[in-house]
Amino acid sequence: MKRPREQRTLMKLSVRLWGMDTAGKLFSLEAFTLDITPRGARIEGITCFLQRGAIIGIECKQSRARFRVAWVGQPGTDLHGQIGVHCVEPGKYIWGVPLQRRMEDDALLPSYALVAS
Repeated sequence: MKRPREQRTLMKLSVRLWGMDTAGKLFSLEAFTLDITPRGARIEGITCFLQRGAIIGIECKQSRARFRVAWVGQPGTDLHGQIGVHCVEPGKYIWGVPLQRRMEDDALLPSYALVAS
């Protein structure tokens, strides 16, 4: 698995997923996030077979959006039952919680940028 492009925030949120599995069968299941980013999440509790690139729906509280499956945890690994997803609807944020910047991100900014934050 590659290094994530966005800062991840550890956050356990209850979500509902739906779509079609690899066998072409409709699924709807309850799961939860392990961490979130402004445009995606790592989700655990996946009990159906999904493939990378599949488009699924995710609902968190009363917000919903379409996501592309970025990766699927393989059986026999620590990531089994997990997927990574990335929102395909520009500007959509469904998690409903504010994300915080990391301290090391602030260290990369010029000092005048921190005053304006």
